[in-house]
Amino acid sequence: MNMSDEEQFYSVRSLSGDLRKLGLEPGATVIVHSSLKAIGRVVGGPVSVLLAIEQTLTESGTLLMPTFSEHLCDPSENKTYPEEAREFVRDNMPLFYPDLTPVDKWNGFLTEVFRKQENVVRSSHPHVSFAAWGKQASYITEDQPLNYALGPDSPLDKLYKLEGQILLLGAPKDSITALHLAEYSVEKLFDPGKKWLAKILEDGEERWVTYIDVDNNSDIFPALLDDYIGDGGKYSTGRFGSAESYLIPVGDLVDFGVEWLRKNRK
Repeated sequence: MNMSDEEQFYSVRSLSGDLRKLGLEPGATVIVHSSLKAIGRVVGGPVSVLLAIEQTLTESGTLLMPTFSEHLCDPSENKTYPEEAREFVRDNMPLFYPDLTPVDKWNGFLTEVFRKQENVVRSSHPHVSFAAWGKQASYITEDQPLNYALGPDSPLDKLYKLEGQILLLGAPKDSITALHLAEYSVEKLFDPGKKWLAKILEDGEERWVTYIDVDNNSDIFPALLDDYIGDGGKYSTGRFGSAESYLIPVGDLVDFGVEWLRKNRK
């Protein structure tokens, strides 16, 4: 009896087969963005999804995910806080703890499960950290800069240098974090740029400090990706469970993105 996508169940074995069909190979370095809802009914849920990816990569490969915690930003950046409560929130905002701080909900539940996994390491940026597992995990996550945190010497820059790939598993196209790396080659995004406040531990005391970054904006990433595909960019597509999925070389997409953003980013 044939079952619809809504009725179908998936397993580590079937999902691993889907990844091989997409072209994911042992030893690859890959950043993953996912939607468990789009993937469908997996026996074992997020644990089985992670096992499928990691068993496909093997220990010679590397898995990376963004583990952002922008809920720790200065409360003036968060419109959900009433103005009269912002001083109290600012005074009582906790520090970022790599082992404890949860990811922002929009990162997805798979990411929250992943960052708690044994042998996963997480970078130290208070707002835009990354977690990694596998051969290159320590290299990718160490020494992330506070300023220009997604640019040179960031986990994304190292992913680019390692000739990594982007694995989009039913996630929206604006979730492709690697495209932020392209923004750092677009000169106009540095002027005036953006200033952020982060609470850090400095000389044994908790302090709010200012760091600077480019004017990041992922809203136009879907249009960028559509043009990349339309112009014959390298990628493979298929199903991961029930989810429409893509495997894209980081270098090709970021290089295309630099020129595209120079022309199209306001």
